Amino acid sequence: MSQFYTKMNGIFSGQKSINNTFLNLIGLHIFRILVGRFFYKIRSRMMFSEFTKEQKILRKDGIIIIKDFFPDDKFKAIKKEFDNVKNNDGFYSEIIDGDSIWTRYKFNRSQFVNIPNAINLLSDPRVIELIYAGEARQVTPNAIWFDEVSYPEKKIKNKHESSKAEGLHVDVFYHAHKAMYFMNDVRDEDGPFNFSPGSHHLFFKRLWFEYKKSITNSDLIATEKEESILGLKNIEASVPANTLVIFDGCGFHKRGNASIGGKRSAIFLQFRYNPFSLKIQI
Repeated sequence: MSQFYTKMNGIFSGQKSINNTFLNLIGLHIFRILVGRFFYKIRSRMMFSEFTKEQKILRKDGIIIIKDFFPDDKFKAIKKEFDNVKNNDGFYSEIIDGDSIWTRYKFNRSQFVNIPNAINLLSDPRVIELIYAGEARQVTPNAIWFDEVSYPEKKIKNKHESSKAEGLHVDVFYHAHKAMYFMNDVRDEDGPFNFSPGSHHLFFKRLWFEYKKSITNSDLIATEKEESILGLKNIEASVPANTLVIFDGCGFHKRGNASIGGKRSAIFLQFRYNPFSLKIQI
């Protein structure tokens, strides 16, 4: 009996997939997508009678790009903090993904005091309102990351190894938002972020894509043929420094093509919670 409850808890959770071919074949993964979206609609009605203009954009397109987000003096203070991150006691990690290297400093909530300028992002009403609207609940981030992705020649000198992030993909089957606040200009050669507006919505072809991937236990990465069938059209975030991008991780997105020596630097936030809940405050 305990194994049964464990399995059911795994199904109705924020886990990306169900590790059971038979359950996927009979459509349980699709069922939980529909149930998760139903809960999302209920929460939305509980929280909002109307949306602001920017909230409507995020809900409709699955992405919003806001340039010149902070006044210049506030941006410079955050940028200085970012550039001196080694002195701020974050948890450091390095991730090698194909031809790219991610260097990441993670700050948990107890360490926010070490980055007083960066956490202005978390208290800015525009960020709060957008995340609340996207998630359809009031949430507080548990961590903030200082990220830099680079493409050094030594990693791809003799053989180019593709990064998984280069494929057009979705993170999870439910609405789960991310925010990136860029510290430097993002050029075409820096592998700019790509997103397919509107692809976070449910439609028959999207459900069929999810079903096929579930029964083969595959990553949710679209092939070129699947991109065409799904009708995915990307926008590219080649943006100046001091730009905020918030997007829905259940929409199709990828890292753009990068050149040797390219680099992206951003403060990163992630919001991912169990979709099968009517709680509007977490």
